[in-house]
Amino acid sequence: MDYALEERIGNPDLFTGRKGELVYFLKWINDIKERKSQSTAVLARRKMGKTALMERLFNIIFYKNDGVIPFYYEVKEVKKWVGDFCVDFFLTFIYQYVAFKTRDINYLKPLEKNDFAAIKEITRKEGFDDLTALIKSVEYSFSHGHVDILWDTVREAPMTIAHRKKEFIVQMIDEFQFLNAMIYWDKAKSENQLADTLAGGYLSTAESKIAPLLVSGSWVGWLMNQLIMMLPARFKYKSLKNMPEDEAVEMVFKYSRFFDVPVTEETAYLIAHLSEGSPFYISSIIRSEYEDKDLTTVDGLTRTLEFETLDDHGVIKFTWMEYVKTAFSKVNDKNAKKIVLHLCKHKGREVTRKELIDELHLDIPDEELEKKLDALVKSDIIKQGQTNFDYQCVQDNVFDKVFRGVYQKEIEHFDVGQIKKEYNQSLEELNKQYRSLQGKYNYQQGYFAEYLILDQLKYRALEKNELLKSITRYLPGDFDFCDYSRVWRYDSSPEYARRFSVDIFARSRSPADYSIIGEVKSRDVKKFSKDEVIDFEKKLEEVKKIENIERAIGFIFSRSGFTKEAEAYCQERGIACSEDERWLETGKFPLEI
Repeated sequence: MDYALEERIGNPDLFTGRKGELVYFLKWINDIKERKSQSTAVLARRKMGKTALMERLFNIIFYKNDGVIPFYYEVKEVKKWVGDFCVDFFLTFIYQYVAFKTRDINYLKPLEKNDFAAIKEITRKEGFDDLTALIKSVEYSFSHGHVDILWDTVREAPMTIAHRKKEFIVQMIDEFQFLNAMIYWDKAKSENQLADTLAGGYLSTAESKIAPLLVSGSWVGWLMNQLIMMLPARFKYKSLKNMPEDEAVEMVFKYSRFFDVPVTEETAYLIAHLSEGSPFYISSIIRSEYEDKDLTTVDGLTRTLEFETLDDHGVIKFTWMEYVKTAFSKVNDKNAKKIVLHLCKHKGREVTRKELIDELHLDIPDEELEKKLDALVKSDIIKQGQTNFDYQCVQDNVFDKVFRGVYQKEIEHFDVGQIKKEYNQSLEELNKQYRSLQGKYNYQQGYFAEYLILDQLKYRALEKNELLKSITRYLPGDFDFCDYSRVWRYDSSPEYARRFSVDIFARSRSPADYSIIGEVKSRDVKKFSKDEVIDFEKKLEEVKKIENIERAIGFIFSRSGFTKEAEAYCQERGIACSEDERWLETGKFPLEI
C-alpha cells in the first residue's frame, strides 16, 4: 500500500495490531456510502494509538479510492485566533480533497497553504469550480472579520461539497476536546474571549450521513463532557482498549527488531503481560533510555520497569504525571491525593462518596466533593462508576505504581522499595504462568514458532544458508537464502476486500533472488493436510499479485509434519516444507551477530 499521508508513527511497519478496530472502522466507513454510519467518538487515553489509527485509516481510504473521501485534521494544543483556525481547517480540507480527486499527494503538503490566491488558481486549473466559489466565500468572510459566518461556512464545507457533488466524505478530527479550549474570538487571545462553545456548532453538522465525523481526544473525561453537554445523542462511542495478547507479543518482537533491543521468548511474554497490552507501555519499555537496560533477563526487565515508573526521567512516569498535574491544578489540595490513593488501594471495586468522606475523614460537603471528583474524572485520573455516586481508580497497575511512588509517602508512612518488591512478585507470577504454558504446550517452540523462523530469515539466513536448505524440502534448484528488505507477518485485511494473512513474508532486496511467503503451524499432533496446503497456495498467489512479486516460493513449516497427500501435493506444486526444529534454534530477538 502507498502511504499518501506521512504517519507520525514513523516507519509504517511499526503499526501493529488494531486488527479488530481497523475492521470495525473500515466497515463503518464503507457503510457511509449507504448513509448508515453515525458520527462516532474514539475514546482512549494518550498514547494508546488513536492518532496512528486515524492516520492509517486516512491512508487506507486514500489508497482504496472506493467512493469515500478522507479528511483528517488535528486540533493542536496551541492558542489560535478563530479566524486563523477557520482558514487552516478549511484549506486543509480543500487541499486534501484536491489531492484525493487528482491522486496527487503533493497537495497534502502545499508550499503556500494559507494563500487564497494560490489555492483558487489550483482549483481553477484542476476544474473544481464549486471549490473555487466556496474559497471566495470563505476569503470574503475572513477578510471582513465575519467570524461567526466564517465558522459556519468552514465547519459545513465537507458536508456542503459532499451534497453538491453527490459524494461521501469522512471527517476525522483528532484532539476534538481542544476545539473549545484553544480557540479565541479575538486576535489577542484574551482569556475572557475563549471560544468555549465552538464545538456546539456541530450539533446539526454531526448528524450528517454523507459527511459523518470520526473524532478522538487524549482526555477521555474532557471529551465525553463536551459531547454529552454540547452534542447530546449526536455521537456513538468506541473505546480503544489495550491490545490482545497476540498483538501485544507481535508488537514486542517488532519493536525489538526495529530498535535493535534484544529480548528473549520469556521476557517478550513478560513485557506483553505486565504492560497489559498497552502499546504505550510496550514502546516505552523497548525504547527506554535507562542506561543499563537489558531486556534479555528478568532482573534487567525489572530494573527497566523501575526506571520507567519511578525515575523522573522515565517516559511512563513523565506522561502520567502530566495527567496528574493537570488534575491537581484544578483540585489543588491534599484531599485529592488521599482520594486517588484510597481508590488505588481499592481498585477492584467502586467506592461511594460517602465511603470517601467517612474513611478519609473529609471535612467537606458532599457537593464540594462531587465537584472535586468530577474534575478528577475529566482529567482521566479516576473513572465514574455505574452511578454518579460511585467512583473507581483507573484499571491500570502501572499507573497505580507511578502514583504511589510519588504521593503515598507524603500521605502516609511508605517505603518506595515496596513497589520494587511488587514488580518482583508480579514477574514471578507471570514467570510461573510462562513455565506452565511452556511445559503444557511447548510454549517456547509453539506460540513463538513463527517469530523464531522470522528471526532466522532476518538475521541468520545468509550465514546458515546451507543448513536451512538441507532441512527444507522442494526448494528450487537455484534457490539460496538471501538478504531480505522486509521480514514480517503479512495481513491484508485493512486494504483488501478478502481478509487473509500469512505468517511469513520475506521480501528479497534483489529481484534476482527469491522472496519467501510462508505458513507456520506449531501443533503437536495434527499433521498439515492437503486442504490446508491448497488454502495456503491461494493466499500465496494473492500476496504475489498484490505485492507484484514474480520470483517467490511458498514455504510451510509444520512441527507435526505433513499428511502423505499434503507431502505429495507440496512436491508436485513446488511448495517448500519442513518440520525440522532446527528452524527454531534461535536465542535473542534481535540476534546479536
